[in-house]
Amino acid sequence: SLEGDRACRAGIDLGLREGGRRLLTIDCERNHDGYVSVTQTIAADDYRGKRMRLAARLKTDKVRGWTGLTMRVSGADQRVLSFDDMSTRPLRGSQDWREVAVILDIDPAAASISFGLRIADGAGQVWMDGVRFEEVPADDSSLSIKLKPVLPNRPQNLGFE
Repeated sequence: SLEGDRACRAGIDLGLREGGRRLLTIDCERNHDGYVSVTQTIAADDYRGKRMRLAARLKTDKVRGWTGLTMRVSGADQRVLSFDDMSTRPLRGSQDWREVAVILDIDPAAASISFGLRIADGAGQVWMDGVRFEEVPADDSSLSIKLKPVLPNRPQNLGFE
């Protein structure tokens, strides 16, 4: 069940079911800066060298800001090897159930894979159902994003303005 009295709460929505199944939800009643995520992290051992897809069905209600799936592949030193949070193709507003996915190559040096649901910069509610984590053929051209972290050249906002 949803818990907490903060701007955002996350958990199982016992009031809404899809096909009789429980649904994960993040509900932000008030605007917030940054993001709230529900994630799971697994060892990358069984997935190294493979192209993996995280897919799910999402439903949104009055999402200001944006929401989407997130997947991050990290090395043993916690360096991000690949990452996608759907920020380049976000879900906003109120939308009925919609299939979405992120697809990343799992680097041979990967140590962990984190994946889940995120809502960022605003308010609203998102539900997730039908989650799948599956291998995609290596010749599939639908790779989401492969990023090397982009770091600024100089310190930023040291005065917290």
